[in-house]
Amino acid sequence: MNSSIINFNGQLRPRSYAIAAMVAATLWLAATMTTNVLIDPQGVFDLGPPRGHVDENVRYQRFRDYQAQADRYDAVLFASSRGIGFDRDLLAKLLSVRAVANFSVPFGLMTDHLPVLQYLIRDKAARGQRLAAAFLVIDPDFFGLPPWTNSNIDAFLPPQVGDDGRLRFWWRYLTVFQYSNWKLGLPSMLESYLPTRRVTRLGPRLAVAAMPVSLNLAFAQPLSPAVSLEGPDAIQIRSDLAHQLALLAQFVALCKANDVRLTVALSPLNRQSEWAGDTQTPDNERVAAQIANVVPVWDFDRPAWLSARQDLWLGGNDRSHYDVTVGNMMLHRIFGGETDAPADFGQLRTH
Repeated sequence: MNSSIINFNGQLRPRSYAIAAMVAATLWLAATMTTNVLIDPQGVFDLGPPRGHVDENVRYQRFRDYQAQADRYDAVLFASSRGIGFDRDLLAKLLSVRAVANFSVPFGLMTDHLPVLQYLIRDKAARGQRLAAAFLVIDPDFFGLPPWTNSNIDAFLPPQVGDDGRLRFWWRYLTVFQYSNWKLGLPSMLESYLPTRRVTRLGPRLAVAAMPVSLNLAFAQPLSPAVSLEGPDAIQIRSDLAHQLALLAQFVALCKANDVRLTVALSPLNRQSEWAGDTQTPDNERVAAQIANVVPVWDFDRPAWLSARQDLWLGGNDRSHYDVTVGNMMLHRIFGGETDAPADFGQLRTH
C-alpha cells in the first residue's frame, strides 16, 4: 500500500486525514445541494414538472408570479394570507385598472410590503410604466408583532426586493440541511419525476396568519419619519409596533411621492379567535387607532354577526381567514358598490 497514506504502524498520516476530511465535506455539500435542488421544499428552484412544495417560500413565489406578467399589472394587493379573501378581478374593476398583482404572504407585515412597493415603483419606472394603485390590508391582531420577514428559510425576500445579494440568497437555499422537509417532499418529487410510480401525494398546506414566531432578524429600514405612540397607553403594546408604524408612514409617503392611489383596510376579526377575543380587544383597538393616526383606514372591526357565521370563514371552522364573500363585502363598502352587509360594516377612520 502507498506509504504516503499509511505509515509503517498502519495508521493514517495527518495529511491523509486532512484530505479525507476535505473529500467527505465536499461530498456532503454536493449531496446537500443536489437534494435541495431536486426536492426543492421551498419551491425556489422550480426545476422539472410543477408540483407542491412542503415549505414553500410564498414571498418568492409572489415575486416570480409578478415577474412572469409584470407588464399587465398596474395595481397591487398587499396582505397577509388573509388576502386569499379578495377577488382581484373585482378589485381591478373597482380600482379602474387592468390587473392587480398579488403580494399576499403568510403573516405579511410592513417589513414585507414596503420593500416590495419600493421594488415595484423602480421596476415600473424601468419599464416606462407606473404603478397606479395599491390596496393594503392590515391585520390589527398581528400588526406590531415580531415579523417573519427574513426570519426563516421559507420567508426570505427575493434578492431583487430585500437587502441580500443574489449570491447569498441562492447559497442559503443550496446549502441548508433540512432533513425533515426532504423527507416530506420526497414523495411529491418522485411523483413529479416518475409519474407512472404510485406515490402518496402530500396534502396542501395552508400558511396561516395566526402563527407569529419569536425568530426575528433585524429589518434594515430607516425609522424616519418618526411615529410615536400617543396617550396613556403608549407603553410597548407589541414589541415591533413602533417599527411597523414607522414603516407604514414610509409606505404612505412613498405612495404620495409617486402618485400611487392608496387604499388601506383593517381585516375583520373573528371574536372566537384567541387573537381577537375579549382579552385581546383593547390592544387591537389601540393598534387600530395608531394606524388611523398615520393613514385613513377602513376599519371592519369584529362584528358579532360575522363571527357567528361559520359559512363566511374558510372551511367553516377557520377563525382567522374570511372567504371571498366577506372580501367582496369589504370591497363594495370601500368603493361604493352595492352590498348586503350591514350598514355599519366598515367605517373610515382618520386621526
